[in-house]
Amino acid sequence: TFTVKLDTDPANEVVIALESNDISEGTVNPSSLTFGAGDGTWNVDQTVTVTGLDDDTADGDEDFSIVTSASSADGWYNGISAGDVTVRNIDNDVAGVTVGSISGDTSEIGTTATFTVKLDTDPANEVVIALESDDISEGTVNPSSLTFGAGNGTWNVDQTVTVTGVDDGVVDGDVSFSINLGLVSDGGYGLEIVSAVYHDMDVTENVRAMVHNIGVTIQNTGGALNAQFTDPHPGQPKQFTLVYRISGGEAVTVTSGENEGDINVEVNVGAPVVNRDDDGVLLSDLSGTVDETGAVGTFTVVLGSQPSGGSVAVAFSSSDTTEGTINPSSLSFTTATWAVPQTVSVTGLDDDIDDGDVGFTIDASISGTMDVAYANLQVLGVLVTNINDDTAGVTVGSISGNTGEDGTTATFTVKLDTDPVAEVVIALESNDISEGTVNPSALTFEAGDGTWTVDQTVIVVGLNDNIDDGDATFSIVASISSMSDHVYEALSWENLLVTNRDDDTARIVFGYVSGKVDESGSTARFTVKLDTEPTGDVIVEMRSSNEAEGQLSPQALTFGVSEWSWERPQTVSVWGIDDSITDGNTPFAVYSFTDGRTLDPNYANVLGPRLDLTNYDNDFPPIPAPPPVPPTRQPPTAPPASRNALHDWLGMFSRR
Repeated sequence: TFTVKLDTDPANEVVIALESNDISEGTVNPSSLTFGAGDGTWNVDQTVTVTGLDDDTADGDEDFSIVTSASSADGWYNGISAGDVTVRNIDNDVAGVTVGSISGDTSEIGTTATFTVKLDTDPANEVVIALESDDISEGTVNPSSLTFGAGNGTWNVDQTVTVTGVDDGVVDGDVSFSINLGLVSDGGYGLEIVSAVYHDMDVTENVRAMVHNIGVTIQNTGGALNAQFTDPHPGQPKQFTLVYRISGGEAVTVTSGENEGDINVEVNVGAPVVNRDDDGVLLSDLSGTVDETGAVGTFTVVLGSQPSGGSVAVAFSSSDTTEGTINPSSLSFTTATWAVPQTVSVTGLDDDIDDGDVGFTIDASISGTMDVAYANLQVLGVLVTNINDDTAGVTVGSISGNTGEDGTTATFTVKLDTDPVAEVVIALESNDISEGTVNPSALTFEAGDGTWTVDQTVIVVGLNDNIDDGDATFSIVASISSMSDHVYEALSWENLLVTNRDDDTARIVFGYVSGKVDESGSTARFTVKLDTEPTGDVIVEMRSSNEAEGQLSPQALTFGVSEWSWERPQTVSVWGIDDSITDGNTPFAVYSFTDGRTLDPNYANVLGPRLDLTNYDNDFPPIPAPPPVPPTRQPPTAPPASRNALHDWLGMFSRR
């Protein structure tokens, strides 16, 4: 960053434009600065930010400028030069060649090896890298050169080089040779010229240091870098000294001979290659697959040359008898059968451990011969991989059923799928201990004792609550740990779901009724409570079906969430209403219910029990008047004693 301000207060607004003269190296922000007139901003520093831009080319540190120009209606400031700002963009690219590791050794039977080559930065021009073997009697290289284009994105793409072993007829053992890579520069790719100095043979004279190949031309000559100097004094005897670096390495100094106008710089990179001698015991690569199911692979064995001292016996052994066995364990070759391939079988062995695919070696050695050349020969073995058929895992049996808030339990079983290599502990817990618990809290499986195949039983116990919360699902979660078995330690457990059956029903409960209701004012009492714990306040409404016969108090009861509130009975009183009518004993009912004011949804709009009562009448009907007394009849007089008197007496009755 840098700052800009004016030296005096302008008469009019001043705008200073800013731009980079090389937008491939850097940009500037903002693109202009404005200073107002008379507002005090003229002497306030304004900050300008310059940002370097990246490329993939080793082009060294590059200078560029931020160009300024001022414009204003103020004639003193219009067109005034603010001065350009020079900025250096520091290069972060180092030209170089990356050579990959050699894939292996070659051999005299034609086995090949490969490596890769790519550039570290985008060259300015096409780069050609020459390739050659320093011992073509042991190995050849293909292709003989690699080409990387400039600016087309191929510079960082690996190109593959193949090295092929060459056969000779000599028992010369394993021989190392090198693949030399000669850099052909794009005018400096991979090569930094630190200084170039010449010495006049008559008068020593130093010429200015020529950095980044100034005055030096780089050409390819037979895989070497050829640095040709610009001769400042042709025809005069002189000697050149060149100091250079390859791909940022240590500085190297070379000096030309007298009167030579060039210096050859040869650079060799790459890994040595070993060509295997074929005059020995030749074992083919393994054919087929060896695995823990008992699959059999084979390889063949021949001698590389006819033995001169009778027969040659070759013994074989497995480097890991827990992974594979061989048959036969030895072979014999005579002067007549030395070139006839003989087959050796390798059988994979099974285990119960998830140990992955295990590599081992079938080692071979000369076990008996009179041929001195063979007697001292080191024989290469055959690499074998026993394919694993075990997969570590935990088998969890199905849950036996649901748990319940009444204490009903459920069980499941756990065992391992493979034998662990160390003790495995599975910790168990419920993710909701308000609904259920698990026992035991941990299961242990030992290594090598066979317990990994034995089901271990886990008991899940449902826990009770007093809330009508419905059937609740919770999980049995687990974590697997082991001190040394990292395969099991890395496993995860799929949570086991359990349902805990609810045994609670949200309802209103009436207690025993004491007393009776009558028109004389007698009062009956009963209690009301909730059967389950609410999750919010519950308001129970109480109503009489016939308030002309019976009324009650209170008509609303509130039960809170605390235990002393919802479980504690509240008393309701009911009394009879008097009238003056002889209407007899009249039944009526007390109803209970909740409405929308209740905060617990389980108790909302619940119809409670009905209590049937009778209001006993205290009125009696009036006593009826006695019936009228009939008039008193005079008893008849006794009949006369005479006959006439009797006749008169009877006549009296007949007249009536």
